[in-house]
Amino acid sequence: MKNTCLIFTLVMLVLTACAPTSEPPTPVNIPAPTATEAIPAAPTFDNSCPTAKDGFNLHVAEADGYCLLYPADAVVVPQRFIVINPASATADTLGDAWVDIQVEPASGRSAAQVADAKIAEAGEGFGVARSEILLGGEQAIVVDGLPAPDSWRVVFVVNNDRLYTLTFQPWFPSNDPTQPAPLETLYATIIDTLRFMP
Repeated sequence: MKNTCLIFTLVMLVLTACAPTSEPPTPVNIPAPTATEAIPAAPTFDNSCPTAKDGFNLHVAEADGYCLLYPADAVVVPQRFIVINPASATADTLGDAWVDIQVEPASGRSAAQVADAKIAEAGEGFGVARSEILLGGEQAIVVDGLPAPDSWRVVFVVNNDRLYTLTFQPWFPSNDPTQPAPLETLYATIIDTLRFMP
Protein backbone atom coordinates (compact mmCIF):
# COMPACT_ATOMS: atom_id res chain seq x y z
CA MET A 1 0.00 0.00 0.00
CA LYS A 2 2.91 2.23 0.77
CA ASN A 3 4.24 1.62 -2.76
CA THR A 4 0.86 2.46 -4.26
CA CYS A 5 0.71 5.75 -2.40
CA LEU A 6 4.26 6.55 -3.44
CA ILE A 7 3.55 5.76 -7.10
CA PHE A 8 0.32 7.73 -6.94
CA THR A 9 2.15 10.74 -5.46
CA LEU A 10 4.90 10.52 -8.12
CA VAL A 11 2.31 10.33 -10.92
CA MET A 12 0.54 13.35 -9.50
CA LEU A 13 3.78 15.32 -9.32
CA VAL A 14 4.69 14.38 -12.91
CA LEU A 15 1.23 15.29 -14.20
CA THR A 16 1.27 18.57 -12.33
CA ALA A 17 4.74 19.40 -13.63
CA CYS A 18 3.76 18.54 -17.24
CA ALA A 19 0.41 20.28 -17.17
CA PRO A 20 0.22 23.55 -19.10
CA THR A 21 0.43 26.59 -16.96
CA SER A 22 -2.09 29.35 -17.35
CA GLU A 23 -0.82 32.88 -17.67
CA PRO A 24 -2.18 35.49 -15.38
CA PRO A 25 -5.08 37.30 -17.04
CA THR A 26 -4.12 40.27 -19.17
CA PRO A 27 -5.49 43.42 -17.63
CA VAL A 28 -8.17 45.04 -19.77
CA ASN A 29 -7.50 48.66 -20.51
CA ILE A 30 -10.72 50.52 -19.96
CA PRO A 31 -10.41 54.06 -21.20
CA ALA A 32 -11.06 56.71 -18.65
CA PRO A 33 -14.41 58.37 -19.16
CA THR A 34 -14.20 61.57 -21.14
CA ALA A 35 -16.47 64.55 -21.14
CA THR A 36 -19.55 63.98 -23.26
CA GLU A 37 -19.33 65.80 -26.54
CA ALA A 38 -22.35 67.85 -27.44
CA ILE A 39 -24.14 66.65 -30.55
CA PRO A 40 -24.27 69.52 -32.98
CA ALA A 41 -27.75 70.87 -33.52
CA ALA A 42 -29.39 70.16 -36.86
CA PRO A 43 -28.74 72.99 -39.25
CA THR A 44 -31.57 75.44 -39.40
CA PHE A 45 -33.14 76.04 -42.77
CA ASP A 46 -32.72 79.54 -44.13
CA ASN A 47 -36.17 80.57 -45.31
CA SER A 48 -35.10 83.94 -46.64
CA CYS A 49 -35.80 84.48 -50.32
CA PRO A 50 -32.87 83.68 -52.59
CA THR A 51 -31.11 86.46 -54.45
CA ALA A 52 -31.46 86.69 -58.21
CA LYS A 53 -28.24 85.74 -59.95
CA ASP A 54 -26.86 85.52 -63.45
CA GLY A 55 -29.23 83.41 -65.54
CA PHE A 56 -31.94 83.25 -62.86
CA ASN A 57 -34.73 85.65 -61.87
CA LEU A 58 -36.51 85.96 -58.52
CA HIS A 59 -40.25 85.32 -58.33
CA VAL A 60 -42.06 86.37 -55.14
CA ALA A 61 -45.67 85.24 -54.62
CA GLU A 62 -46.30 87.07 -51.38
CA ALA A 63 -50.03 86.27 -51.22
CA ASP A 64 -49.24 82.56 -51.61
CA GLY A 65 -46.34 82.65 -49.16
CA TYR A 66 -43.41 81.56 -51.31
CA CYS A 67 -40.51 82.81 -53.38
CA LEU A 68 -38.12 81.06 -55.73
CA LEU A 69 -35.63 81.47 -58.54
CA TYR A 70 -36.45 80.45 -62.10
CA PRO A 71 -34.35 80.33 -65.28
CA ALA A 72 -34.09 83.74 -66.98
CA ASP A 73 -35.33 82.26 -70.26
CA ALA A 74 -38.66 81.42 -68.59
CA VAL A 75 -41.67 83.69 -68.22
CA VAL A 76 -43.91 83.97 -65.16
CA VAL A 77 -47.57 84.02 -66.12
CA PRO A 78 -49.58 85.42 -63.23
CA GLN A 79 -50.34 83.83 -60.95
CA ARG A 80 -49.45 80.18 -61.20
CA PHE A 81 -47.37 79.33 -64.24
CA ILE A 82 -43.67 79.56 -64.96
CA VAL A 83 -43.13 78.73 -68.62
CA ILE A 84 -40.07 78.10 -70.78
CA ASN A 85 -41.03 78.73 -74.41
CA PRO A 86 -39.23 79.01 -77.70
CA ALA A 87 -38.48 82.68 -78.39
CA SER A 88 -41.30 82.96 -80.95
CA ALA A 89 -44.07 81.72 -78.63
CA THR A 90 -46.12 83.92 -76.34
CA ALA A 91 -45.89 83.53 -72.57
CA ASP A 92 -49.36 82.00 -72.25
CA THR A 93 -48.51 79.21 -74.71
CA LEU A 94 -47.34 76.13 -72.88
CA GLY A 95 -44.00 75.34 -74.42
CA ASP A 96 -40.87 73.31 -73.85
CA ALA A 97 -41.31 73.22 -70.09
CA TRP A 98 -43.66 74.62 -67.50
CA VAL A 99 -44.64 74.38 -63.88
CA ASP A 100 -48.05 75.13 -62.44
CA ILE A 101 -47.94 76.08 -58.74
CA GLN A 102 -51.35 75.77 -57.07
CA VAL A 103 -51.91 76.83 -53.46
CA GLU A 104 -54.97 75.85 -51.43
CA PRO A 105 -55.84 75.20 -47.79
CA ALA A 106 -54.34 71.93 -46.57
CA SER A 107 -57.23 71.53 -44.10
CA GLY A 108 -55.02 69.54 -41.74
CA ARG A 109 -53.82 67.09 -44.41
CA SER A 110 -50.14 66.24 -44.83
CA ALA A 111 -48.36 66.11 -48.18
CA ALA A 112 -48.17 62.32 -47.84
CA GLN A 113 -51.93 62.04 -47.29
CA VAL A 114 -52.68 64.16 -50.36
CA ALA A 115 -50.21 62.22 -52.53
CA ASP A 116 -51.54 58.86 -51.36
CA ALA A 117 -55.11 59.96 -52.15
CA LYS A 118 -54.09 61.04 -55.68
CA ILE A 119 -52.29 57.74 -56.24
CA ALA A 120 -55.36 55.82 -55.01
CA GLU A 121 -57.58 57.84 -57.39
CA ALA A 122 -55.38 56.78 -60.31
CA GLY A 123 -55.88 53.11 -59.54
CA GLU A 124 -53.69 50.19 -60.58
CA GLY A 125 -51.68 49.78 -63.75
CA PHE A 126 -50.13 53.21 -64.24
CA GLY A 127 -46.67 52.52 -62.80
CA VAL A 128 -46.93 55.43 -60.39
CA ALA A 129 -43.69 56.13 -58.49
CA ARG A 130 -43.62 57.97 -55.16
CA SER A 131 -40.55 59.44 -53.45
CA GLU A 132 -39.75 61.99 -50.74
CA ILE A 133 -37.63 65.14 -50.87
CA LEU A 134 -37.16 68.29 -48.81
CA LEU A 135 -38.66 71.39 -50.36
CA GLY A 136 -38.31 74.73 -48.61
CA GLY A 137 -37.35 72.89 -45.42
CA GLU A 138 -40.55 70.78 -45.49
CA GLN A 139 -41.03 67.13 -46.37
CA ALA A 140 -42.49 66.90 -49.86
CA ILE A 141 -43.80 63.98 -51.88
CA VAL A 142 -42.83 63.58 -55.55
CA VAL A 143 -45.19 61.52 -57.71
CA ASP A 144 -44.37 60.40 -61.25
CA GLY A 145 -46.72 58.51 -63.55
CA LEU A 146 -50.14 59.86 -62.57
CA PRO A 147 -52.46 59.67 -65.59
CA ALA A 148 -52.43 62.88 -67.65
CA PRO A 149 -52.48 63.99 -71.29
CA ASP A 150 -48.66 64.34 -71.10
CA SER A 151 -46.07 62.85 -68.81
CA TRP A 152 -45.81 64.96 -65.67
CA ARG A 153 -44.18 65.11 -62.27
CA VAL A 154 -46.25 66.38 -59.34
CA VAL A 155 -44.77 67.56 -56.04
CA PHE A 156 -46.97 67.98 -52.95
CA VAL A 157 -45.79 69.97 -49.93
CA VAL A 158 -47.57 71.54 -46.96
CA ASN A 159 -46.43 74.65 -45.13
CA ASN A 160 -48.43 76.75 -42.67
CA ASP A 161 -51.52 74.60 -43.41
CA ARG A 162 -51.29 75.48 -47.10
CA LEU A 163 -51.04 72.72 -49.68
CA TYR A 164 -48.67 73.54 -52.53
CA THR A 165 -49.03 71.38 -55.63
CA LEU A 166 -46.27 71.86 -58.19
CA THR A 167 -46.98 70.21 -61.54
CA PHE A 168 -44.02 69.97 -63.94
CA GLN A 169 -44.89 69.13 -67.54
CA PRO A 170 -44.01 67.58 -69.99
CA TRP A 171 -41.79 65.31 -67.90
CA PHE A 172 -39.38 63.72 -70.38
CA PRO A 173 -35.97 63.61 -68.67
CA SER A 174 -32.84 63.65 -70.82
CA ASN A 175 -30.82 60.47 -71.22
CA ASP A 176 -27.64 62.57 -71.10
CA PRO A 177 -26.90 63.94 -67.59
CA THR A 178 -24.59 66.57 -69.10
CA GLN A 179 -27.46 67.94 -71.23
CA PRO A 180 -30.56 68.16 -69.01
CA ALA A 181 -33.89 68.88 -70.64
CA PRO A 182 -35.29 72.41 -70.02
CA LEU A 183 -37.86 70.99 -67.60
CA GLU A 184 -35.15 69.23 -65.58
CA THR A 185 -33.35 72.56 -65.20
CA LEU A 186 -36.60 74.28 -64.19
CA TYR A 187 -37.39 71.49 -61.72
CA ALA A 188 -33.93 71.49 -60.12
CA THR A 189 -33.90 75.29 -59.84
CA ILE A 190 -37.31 75.47 -58.17
CA ILE A 191 -36.67 72.55 -55.82
CA ASP A 192 -33.32 74.05 -54.76
CA THR A 193 -34.52 77.64 -54.31
CA LEU A 194 -38.18 77.60 -53.22
CA ARG A 195 -38.62 79.20 -49.80
CA PHE A 196 -41.75 79.64 -47.74
CA MET A 197 -42.37 83.08 -46.31
CA PRO A 198 -43.97 83.61 -42.88
